[in-house]
Amino acid sequence: LMHDRFHTAKSSGERAILSMALQTFLELQRRRQETYERVRELSRQIQGSERQISLVNQRVDHWVRGLGTCTESDVRLIAVLGDTLAAQEARLRNSKQELVDAEQRLVQIVGLWATSRF
Repeated sequence: LMHDRFHTAKSSGERAILSMALQTFLELQRRRQETYERVRELSRQIQGSERQISLVNQRVDHWVRGLGTCTESDVRLIAVLGDTLAAQEARLRNSKQELVDAEQRLVQIVGLWATSRF
């Protein structure tokens, strides 16, 4: 619809807004694909971190029960894995937020076009 309207618009202002909307729409499509791929990869990384934390927690649980040992490296590993997991989850939230922001920009541009008089 925007593409057809762009080619039939006579007002330079309308053409400029539609051009901006079309560019934003194409950028949004590209970003959507990149975001979905990034979300899939981050989800895999998060699952890996969670598995590692679970394994270390099992060793700590054995130590608490007196069935094994817990070393300083186990404690450091737990801290590192916790930080890694928090960073991965933050990147996941940021990736999703970037997509939402891009979608909102498109809505704003189309809203501007829809409410403008040409």
